[in-house]
Amino acid sequence: MMSVPKRRRGEMRRLAGIMLAVCLLLAGGPASGQVKDILGKPAPDFTGAAPFGPPVSIAQFRGKVPVVVTFWSIYCATCLDEMAALQRLFAKYGPGKVAVVAVNEDADVGVERVKAFLDRFASSPQGKFSYPILFDAKGGVLRAYGVSRLPTLVFVDRDGTAREFIEGFEPGRETAVLSAIEKLIAAVTPESLQGVESEVVYDLSMDAPLCGTYRDGKWYRPLDLDETRQDVMARARAEGEEALRREAVRLALMHLGVSLHADERSTGCRARYGVELRSQYRRKDALDRFAEKMNLPRVIGVEAQETIERDRDLSLYRQIRVHLPALREQLEQGGYSVRRSELRIRFARATHFEEHNFMEALYSEYPFLSSVRRVTSELRGRDEYVLVSHATPEKAVESLRGMNVGARQLSVELVGGTIAEVSMWR
Repeated sequence: MMSVPKRRRGEMRRLAGIMLAVCLLLAGGPASGQVKDILGKPAPDFTGAAPFGPPVSIAQFRGKVPVVVTFWSIYCATCLDEMAALQRLFAKYGPGKVAVVAVNEDADVGVERVKAFLDRFASSPQGKFSYPILFDAKGGVLRAYGVSRLPTLVFVDRDGTAREFIEGFEPGRETAVLSAIEKLIAAVTPESLQGVESEVVYDLSMDAPLCGTYRDGKWYRPLDLDETRQDVMARARAEGEEALRREAVRLALMHLGVSLHADERSTGCRARYGVELRSQYRRKDALDRFAEKMNLPRVIGVEAQETIERDRDLSLYRQIRVHLPALREQLEQGGYSVRRSELRIRFARATHFEEHNFMEALYSEYPFLSSVRRVTSELRGRDEYVLVSHATPEKAVESLRGMNVGARQLSVELVGGTIAEVSMWR
């Protein structure tokens, strides 16, 4: 039998210990349940380690203020986003109305590594935390609370009872957390957080090309000699910001269950040598039709931004916040419905060219378009189309009648509630 060197055996034991720690974290520990198991019960008490300040326990807040307990790791990006959001909330309410306690779960790398990270992170605008940060050296707090995912928030009322929790953190959840804290301050059990979310936040980025004449792959001069590079950069920035706003609106609409048709957009200006085009022809789509009528200042705002200039393009980053109630209001005012309806487009009188013209107008002028697919009617011997819209059938037909199909008369009739009968003639 081959013997294992002592050093090798030590490495294997350390590896086994690490694997066991990972398994315990994923499973919540040998004696732990789930976070929901402690709801309605006294929150497990604990006392934090001294390296991050004076010892803090849940018991010291009982009968005084509600407590928000967050479990986090330095290797969890969304954990740090959540902690920054909690810092803003803590600064708003102050220690007289709410307490925040952050419990770190990086026992495998040690408290000094976590402390060094926090010291380095403190130099950034969002890295200064005025609430207690505790170190869970043996994972006992994690197991006591049944935490199996980071980050996890647990809301404890002023009587010391665990009332609600959130697993994971997405940009835009800050408003939901704020709502829950307000309910805790009022000594009211928080309702489901899914129903109180009123904002979403998206981190978006893109490269906006600097169009012009290039030599050997490097920008040489603008297409318009009356312009400067600064003019070209300003145009690229404006076009890039418009594209990012459009994407934020698209994502927020999908968050509400509305999927308007949106063409894929090419940024252009990607040739390696020679003269590059400033822009490409683009038809408007359903998303454009909605966005151009939208009151943008009421719906979206830029929370953070950064722009990096490079030789061939601008790298744009924008953090965009979307106010969902205002977005819903814009949908209602425009006659949109969250629920989708289906209409079967059937041509009663139209040449092949007229049919093509109608469908092109549908993609560029019909504001409620979600999707359209072609189906072949073997019985009638010609194509029909299934139109999926975010509008009632009556509203959809009314909008179809108003499309510009050129030098043709257009008639669209709703037949049987599910068929849009189209006729076109000179």
